[in-house]
Amino acid sequence: MLELVESRNQTHCRQSRIAPTYKHAQPTFSQKQPHSKSPNPPYKGAPGWKCSVYYYWWLYLRYNNDYRSTCIHNGDGPCSQLYADFGDIFAQSFKIWWSTHCTLFAEPQAVTFTKDAQVFDANADIVDVQIDLSLGSEAVERGLKDLHSQLLFPKNTALYRSAAQYPVARRPVLMNLHRHLAVFKLRKANPTLPDEQIADRVGLHAAQQASGISKTYMERLGYSTKDIDVELRRAKRKAIQHDLRCAQHLIDGVGKGQFPIRTSG
Repeated sequence: MLELVESRNQTHCRQSRIAPTYKHAQPTFSQKQPHSKSPNPPYKGAPGWKCSVYYYWWLYLRYNNDYRSTCIHNGDGPCSQLYADFGDIFAQSFKIWWSTHCTLFAEPQAVTFTKDAQVFDANADIVDVQIDLSLGSEAVERGLKDLHSQLLFPKNTALYRSAAQYPVARRPVLMNLHRHLAVFKLRKANPTLPDEQIADRVGLHAAQQASGISKTYMERLGYSTKDIDVELRRAKRKAIQHDLRCAQHLIDGVGKGQFPIRTSG
């Protein structure tokens, strides 16, 4: 990375190393609460390292049978190419794995802000910029536009096409990713458990009404809620089957190096 700084008609350069950046929130492992700019958590009180799509990428990959088989055979298997990058994800915790594999999701920096103690003028408002020319003119132009947007609209997150080795396929909803996998795990552990009981265990609630009439209203009038109960069970079964399909679709996709791929339901 080459940094060019001009001062009083003199230009000098120096090599500089910068921290990696990510298109989405990276996991945090401190005891502090997640940053205000973090995405909506997967569930109330979730630790910072779970408030990241990269954690769920790692977690879903652990449920891909082809990848598990490849890890068991030390990289020899249907996911051998993916294994070369992600390694044996079963041999270590997510925190340790992230510390050595976070660069898989990092954005190559064409342009970035830098800090410089040098003062150009007492009244000047100076921003130093690093430019990596090796990434090409398109990346540099996109990076400059992104930084310009950050200056004009600092509260907004720039939306740009990811250039990471493994880009996040689409905007993730962590709550959905968490629920899909929770349902998948419960079904796997309890193959004969009725769908409506799985829905109750994961806290999935269906609207307790039928034909626009609520169950509470019918109970208050002393009428039977049999029809509403039937509709409620049907809605829960439908929701659980949707979650199971989504989970399997995501698990299949992550084994191909794509996450989270769009699910049709």
